[in-house]
Amino acid sequence: MNEGKPPKRRGTRREQADESRRKVLTAAYSTFLEYGYHGATMAEIAARSGLAVQTVSYFFGTKPRLLSELVTAAVRFQMGDAPPLESDKWERAVDRADTGAHVLETFVDLGHEVLRIVSPLMDVARIGGLTDPDVAEVHRFHEAWRRRDFEHVVGVLEERGALKEGLAAPRAADVMLSVFGPELYLAFSRGRGWSDDEIKAWMRGTLVELLLRPPSAAASTATTGATAGTEAAPPHARDGSA
Repeated sequence: MNEGKPPKRRGTRREQADESRRKVLTAAYSTFLEYGYHGATMAEIAARSGLAVQTVSYFFGTKPRLLSELVTAAVRFQMGDAPPLESDKWERAVDRADTGAHVLETFVDLGHEVLRIVSPLMDVARIGGLTDPDVAEVHRFHEAWRRRDFEHVVGVLEERGALKEGLAAPRAADVMLSVFGPELYLAFSRGRGWSDDEIKAWMRGTLVELLLRPPSAAASTATTGATAGTEAAPPHARDGSA
């Protein structure tokens, strides 16, 4: 008998379900990266998670949906439930940033760990999508998600007059998506053996160089914008007289 010992607490159904989902996602991450999309099977993922195939299918349905939810879960693991650019950390950092370069550097610093975790998964989706339209849709969905975030950053730079003269916002977003993207990250890390710190430093410097006005031009633009109303006002409006 176990008199005197409290009964071992079992989690609620919700807690048990959440734990099962975490096991499946962890198993799916290693399986997709090891075998690729087509080589990874639901049976292998189930075996690694210690759950039945039926349980995996109950939680995630299809393999494309599992891959999509894995990408989302990887982002949330790093950034929390709030989307990266809606987090308090991002908003505080942008408020403190006094130049366009600081905005870009803050974005890279906050997002680099997400890029490191998600890049291999996006590569799995990209390659799998070459022959499976459902997987191609997963890749398109998450690329569209990235574009919305990057367009937000470009909008911040545009509002501050920091973008290079003649560089349209959609083109600036294209540059950001390419430079701060999974393909380049994997090319440097896997293909060239660069460290994470080297990749982050290169991405920060390259984005600043490709997207922003030279510091003197940016300062001039900001000053012009701040004083435009004063220069256009009649004398009595500038000196406060009626």
